[in-house]
Amino acid sequence: MKKLLSLGGLALVLVLFLVVNVLFNALFTSTRFDLTENKLYTLSSGAKNVVSKLNDPVKLKFYFSRKLLAESDAAPLIGYGDRVRELLEEFVASSNGKLTLEVFDPEPFSEEEDRAVGFGLSGAPVTAGGEKAYFGLAATGTTDMEEVIPFFDQRKEESLEYDITRLVYNISNPKKKVVGLITKLPLEGDPMARMRNPRAAPEEWAILEQIRAQFDVRTLADGVTAIDKDVDVLLVVHPQQLVPETLYAIDQYVLGGGKAVVFADPHCEVQQVQRDPNNPLQDMMADRSSSLGALFDAWGIEMKADEIAGDRDNALRVNYGGQGVEYLVWLGFNKDKGALSTTDFTTNQLGLVRMATAGILSKKDGGTTSITPLIETSKASQRIQKSQIQFGPNPPGLLQSFKSGDEKLMLAARVSGPAKTAFPDGSPKAKEPPVDGATKPEEPATIQESKEINVIVVADADLLSNNFWADIKDFLGIQKIMIKTADNCDFLLNALDNLSGSNDLISLRSRGKYQRPFDKVVQIRKDAEVKFRQREKELEDKLRDTETKISELQRGKEGEGAIVLNEEQIAELEKFREEQVKTRQDLRRVKHDLLQDVESLGRTVTLANLAIMPLLILGFALAFLLRKKQSS
Repeated sequence: MKKLLSLGGLALVLVLFLVVNVLFNALFTSTRFDLTENKLYTLSSGAKNVVSKLNDPVKLKFYFSRKLLAESDAAPLIGYGDRVRELLEEFVASSNGKLTLEVFDPEPFSEEEDRAVGFGLSGAPVTAGGEKAYFGLAATGTTDMEEVIPFFDQRKEESLEYDITRLVYNISNPKKKVVGLITKLPLEGDPMARMRNPRAAPEEWAILEQIRAQFDVRTLADGVTAIDKDVDVLLVVHPQQLVPETLYAIDQYVLGGGKAVVFADPHCEVQQVQRDPNNPLQDMMADRSSSLGALFDAWGIEMKADEIAGDRDNALRVNYGGQGVEYLVWLGFNKDKGALSTTDFTTNQLGLVRMATAGILSKKDGGTTSITPLIETSKASQRIQKSQIQFGPNPPGLLQSFKSGDEKLMLAARVSGPAKTAFPDGSPKAKEPPVDGATKPEEPATIQESKEINVIVVADADLLSNNFWADIKDFLGIQKIMIKTADNCDFLLNALDNLSGSNDLISLRSRGKYQRPFDKVVQIRKDAEVKFRQREKELEDKLRDTETKISELQRGKEGEGAIVLNEEQIAELEKFREEQVKTRQDLRRVKHDLLQDVESLGRTVTLANLAIMPLLILGFALAFLLRKKQSS
């Protein structure tokens, strides 16, 4: 009887457990616990702010070919697909009802596949018959505007939250962003070209063409005294000797919440200089530097006018005197070498950025802003005096005099945080005397400080030139074809895209990966591989030693004619063969031990996963029965 009661008690506990589990799922569907190390399923505050402030509803349509992927070699994508769907559900849960999510599993040749193609999603062939799997996101708003992520690339997983947030933000802010351009370089074309040839049309730089494709570019005249509030981001290129009124306008724009990308340069090689045939030194002595001076001081960042960054590890190879030589001040930064920030969205997906005679940025003493490096040299770098390159390139001379400073030099940075005005006494224009005694219009009050500025500063303007990132070819005289050779343009577009959004969007940073290596398994494999390679090397060494010994014996005993092995050589060969067989057996044993260790660990983890919950239930049941028995 007691046995029946005990079994009945266990059954009752199991039923109660199932009922509680069903009720919990029904009543607390929105309750989530994120126990991942990097909080992969928890939205950052910036993403939450963006989706919670949506004015109009946004529909998300997630296309994920689960069935097709499960039957193909791309089945591992299913885990990442679930991760994306669950993150999308977090966005919906944080949107105060403004976001809705629809999930589709499009089958080949279905209407759902047609709709996915209509949105512009990319299908990947995953079967021998060419059937395509879809793994993308389309978003629609109250207008006809659509935004898509054509295919979720797992290699870009760190930017997953940012990409989705930006898509939602762009749908809710459909107007084309305005870029205000202040430049002392001929980005819009060489103004002297028409003077040399009246029929010639000045060709604008390729990088400006790319910007126009995504933004509404508004060129601001030299000497501009005010920047309109509808300018979403200000692009300042080679700000050489800007008048105080323009500096004041930039200062007030940034303190008033405007975003800016600044390309300053201590020695701009692409700057056009008026040449004097009678004075060749005029070109060499010309001032090619640019800076924002007092504004940089107010923003807490510094760029010395007489220092150029040299980098032994990232130097580009150039042709000098008919020979290839590394030019320490022409640099190519590859993401594999750690020069490009992997946590900032302006640089984390770039492959190569080229720069020339770049300056060096540093945080100014007493600065209140936060300076985050975007591009840095390696530690095999040197601060090179501008005078060493001002009178012409000398790559061999720089190499000979190179001495590493054993420090990373910052060439591009994000500046954020609180800052004060560089013009505490007000507008320079307000100090000018009135013309002809006329009454001067009253100037707006000067913004004295800001709690949060957002600026990206780059200590090189040459990188925008076609020569350093694009190969422009003329095709049959009909059109020009651009072949990208570096990611300089992508760097600028990323910066403009990032800064033209809200401060919440700018605040997002790269997140961790969903898939993490099984550290224990990796270590087991590494240990076994070390044993395998060591044993393999021993076998190869023994083989070489034996062959050498046989050759020596053969030369001492043999004359001309066919090779005849004596008894000593035959015995030596037999000994080698036995050793070879034994070593091969050892190698197979190492491989077997490797698989055995990994499989054993896998069985242990599986058993733990299967046993923990039943053991917990059993523990609760036993505790329940003991308590009941004691109370009776």
